[in-house]
Formats: sequence, C-alpha cells, structure tokens
Amino acid sequence: MTDKLLVDWGEHDVLTLTLNRPERRNAVDPELLAALAATLAEQGQRAGAVILRGAGDRAFSAGYDLERVTGTEADLEADATIGRAVDALRACPAPVVALVRGHCHGAGVELAMNCDLRVATPDLRLSVPAVGLGVVYRYQFVTRLVAICGLNRTSDVLLGMRELDAETALAWGMLTDVVAPSEIDARVQSLATMLATSPRPAVRGTKASLNLRMARSIAPEDQAEANRLRATAATSAERKEALARRKKR
Repeated sequence: MTDKLLVDWGEHDVLTLTLNRPERRNAVDPELLAALAATLAEQGQRAGAVILRGAGDRAFSAGYDLERVTGTEADLEADATIGRAVDALRACPAPVVALVRGHCHGAGVELAMNCDLRVATPDLRLSVPAVGLGVVYRYQFVTRLVAICGLNRTSDVLLGMRELDAETALAWGMLTDVVAPSEIDARVQSLATMLATSPRPAVRGTKASLNLRMARSIAPEDQAEANRLRATAATSAERKEALARRKKR
C-alpha cells in the first residue's frame, strides 16, 4: 500500500480515505488510484460510511498528474485506473461522502461526483478542462454528470470548460452543502456518523437502488461508441501538441 492514500478508521466504522499528495495539490496517479480502488474493495464492506478527502486545505484534487501523462495510447491504461477507482466508489456498499476544499479539477471532479454526498467549502474552484488537453471523458462520468446537473450545464462544464464556484456548483446540484472551512470537518463527520449509525440494510439498499437507476441509463452500444471516441482522441496529434503546450507553462 502507498502512503499516497491515508486510511483511518473512526468510531462507528467510519472510514476516512485521504488523497495524500499535498505537494501536488493531491493530483492523482496510478499508484494512488490503485490504492483507493483496492482499499474500497477490501474494507468497504466493513464500513458504515466512508469519507473521501484531500490532504491539507488547498485542494481536494487538482486532477490527474500531468507529469504521468505521455500523450500516447499508453494513457488509456492510465485512464483505466481512474475508471477502476470510480467503479470502486460506486460498488462500495457504504455511502461515500466527499469533503471538498479548494481546488477540484478533472479526475478530482470525477471522483467527487461519484461519491454519494458532496460537502464543500466556499473557496471551491471546480472545472473539467479535459477537452483542452485532448481528452474525451468516460461515458459513465458524462451520463452521471447529466443526471446530476442536466445536459446544458454538463455541456458548459465539459465543452465550455467553465470553472464553477461553490455557489454555482451547489445551485447546479453538484454539491450537497457548502460549509465554512472552520465547520466542514465537523459537518462531514456528523453526516458520516448519522449514516453509519442508521440501519445498514436501509442505507445500503438506498445506495444500491440509486446505482441501479444510473446503470440502466447506459446502453452497451453507446458505451462501445464512447470508448471508440475516447481512444481516437487519446492518440491524436492534436492532443500531443496540447499536452506539450500545457507542460511548458
């Protein structure tokens, strides 16, 4: 297990998972994502509730670490590690609460939106600038974002690459609550404890029912076409040029 993910058990079997790369604003990489997926798979069954957060107070996650991006087809496997972490969040029987401070971008948004509840501080800056980097996001994330905030707003986030503040993200349904920095730890802990001490069959059954509803909105043929589009974008010359420009900044 890597020290890029901190694992802590609290009272009532509340499991806190911390993305621990504060020097990179908690940017995720294959090792961190693999640890997140494995921990949820191995320990999620015991948990009454899970809290997912970033280390420090600057960022939940700045997204996927661009230092690990090559601009080649090999990035599809790296991207698959994000998919496995997201699938583990959804498959975890316990509800997952995201505690979001400061910056939340790209893959960090995908992780947060696949948590069951999301509580943020007022200094939130949320964006998905993937198109500018030549990336087509996973179809599961696109359909989930449409379910959360609607088609037009999803277009604004993904195509318009609009950066949202906490007030807008809350109004669009992307957040459950916005809480002052001095109060957010207590608020999220209280929420997780409430979930962990409620009857587990009801809590887990409700999460599973919501997952079933989302799964039925993804047709296999649409998923296959979305995968083809993602592969085409991942290997394009334009993507290599965009990444090179970004890394020079």
